[in-house]
Amino acid sequence: MQPVRREMARARPGWRALGRYARCRVIAGAFAVATIAMPFALAGAQAPRDTAAAMALYRAAAAKFAGAKTMRAGFEQTLISPVSTTPRTSRGELMQRPPSRFAFRFTDPMGDAVVSDGEALWVYLPSTAKGQVLKLPREVGGAFDVVARLLANPGDRTQVRVIPESERVGGETVTVFALTPRAAGAPFETAKVWIGADKLVRQIEVVEPGGLRRRMRFINMRLGVSLPKRAFVFDVPPGVRVVDQAALMGGGPARRP
Repeated sequence: MQPVRREMARARPGWRALGRYARCRVIAGAFAVATIAMPFALAGAQAPRDTAAAMALYRAAAAKFAGAKTMRAGFEQTLISPVSTTPRTSRGELMQRPPSRFAFRFTDPMGDAVVSDGEALWVYLPSTAKGQVLKLPREVGGAFDVVARLLANPGDRTQVRVIPESERVGGETVTVFALTPRAAGAPFETAKVWIGADKLVRQIEVVEPGGLRRRMRFINMRLGVSLPKRAFVFDVPPGVRVVDQAALMGGGPARRP
């Protein structure tokens, strides 16, 4: 079994529990994006004349992100359902210290948080699951390295194609790359990555087999910056019940405030 498949197999029970206890738009979106840790095939459309320069940008962005010890950015995620024309949007801040620590702290919906402290993944969604927090194994949290997974294996040009049309994100002209899964049965149909001239990812998007489109825009992404000492600490609020899937799957005990 390939390493990524082993990781997904270990994580699967925890994700079933997550679906039962908290149907979080952003977490589902993050997981859907994160699982794109597999080879991609050439999409087949004609590339622009500066394909070589664009692919050099892609490789440079991958190297820049891989070499960073920390990352901090605001984010805005939009979900568009195939059965509804009304987008759903959530916002917040993402902090990350590879390989196993990250924190999504939401301002909309306010108070929601998803934190990987290096030992367990804490999913606290009072906006949709009041009075409880889900604790999952650390291996599940490893699937949230969103940008790195989309930039995987940048030296193989058969994995991506450059979209000829010029696009803008946040008023800035960016280069767009389209990714297509090689094998059938993938958890997505297509994916895109928007990269700025400074070699930072501005936006990512996936379309799931059911037609749900998930787009996450990063705002003021910074690499190699200092982070708060307690950036990756989750303190269980008083009165909140811990649904401890990590203990059931061999993790440590729940931490109380």
